[in-house]
Amino acid sequence: MDYIKDDATGSGVTLIQQAQQAVSKAIGPGRYGLLVDYPPLEAPASKAAMVSGGAQATIALYPPKSITNWRTAKVGGKTILSLVVLAETHEQDDGFGLVSEPQFRVLSLKEGVYTVEIWRQGEKDWVVVESYIPKRGNGQPWREIPFTFGGAQDNEPGIGPMPMLDLATLNLAHYRNSADYEDSAYFIGQPQPWMSGLDETWRDHMEKSGIYLGSRAPWLLPVNGQAGIMQAAPNTLAKSAMDQKEQQMAQLGARMVQPGSAIKTATQQDSEDVTAHSVLSLACDNVSAAYTKALQWACDFMNVSGVASMSIPTEFVQAQLDANELGALLAAVQAGKLPESDFWAKLREVGLIDPEKDDDEIRAELESQGPALGELTPTEPNPPDPNADAGNQGEP
Repeated sequence: MDYIKDDATGSGVTLIQQAQQAVSKAIGPGRYGLLVDYPPLEAPASKAAMVSGGAQATIALYPPKSITNWRTAKVGGKTILSLVVLAETHEQDDGFGLVSEPQFRVLSLKEGVYTVEIWRQGEKDWVVVESYIPKRGNGQPWREIPFTFGGAQDNEPGIGPMPMLDLATLNLAHYRNSADYEDSAYFIGQPQPWMSGLDETWRDHMEKSGIYLGSRAPWLLPVNGQAGIMQAAPNTLAKSAMDQKEQQMAQLGARMVQPGSAIKTATQQDSEDVTAHSVLSLACDNVSAAYTKALQWACDFMNVSGVASMSIPTEFVQAQLDANELGALLAAVQAGKLPESDFWAKLREVGLIDPEKDDDEIRAELESQGPALGELTPTEPNPPDPNADAGNQGEP
């Protein structure tokens, strides 16, 4: 299953990159879907075929607009998906190039067996161009659809709220204020010269001769004539509205990561009691749960035993560590009161140690770098005394 970390989709998208897209969908439109798929094979694939990449499970992420229809069914005491319709595109060669055409992938339970149908536009109507029954790694058919919804508040099929709707609405209003401000600055922001005290003769004369602005082009006016530059007063109303909305958007954005009263599912509330979660942390927890389920389905496709899981850290505020705290932690390690692994975990949290390094790598680096600067190893001889009598020194 290691391949899925570097290529979760079969097209080179890593698992982390796809999970980032899922988080973006969760806090943006508030909805997405994950489908675990496997090449249709007549018989279970060999281990060699799996290793070579010919028979590997993939995870596809679908945006909310691509999930056009779905239904659920009650099986015993459990509610499961019985139908999911996904809008896709396929490339078709028209003789001059590739053209993208729409298609629908219909996932359904027919007599309790998971079936996949591909529908495309025919000459008059939509027709099924491909139909197959995916098999588990042990050759048995699926009794559920390996598709899961994901969202901001929960992973239920129902459509939930969009966490960033208020921020997007405010951003649109900010754009309107910006357009008004730019129009005002362009329309009345240019200086306007003016003259007074001119009769028609002077007016016609100056129009014929032309008027130029600058220190080397003085205006010759008649007696009692006046001239000046009219400058409009700054129009700060639109700018003030923009500044106010920017502050509001910053507050809304900060609220996404601040612990609040984000609603959790009943299972989460029972297991974690009353815990304040931010909108983003709850979305990340839901993404982790969705990918854990998808990875387990991928294991079933690949006939892999064991438990697969994925977890996204939800500590979004960088932890701080001052010199006194660092000294106290180091003293506790030297006194045998704190394990080195916990000390290194704290240093990873504050960024003093590369988070990608595990304990074994850290221990190996410490052992390979030798003694600290300025220290002498026990086998190294003492340095010669520069003040010693040269005549008393022995033969070299």
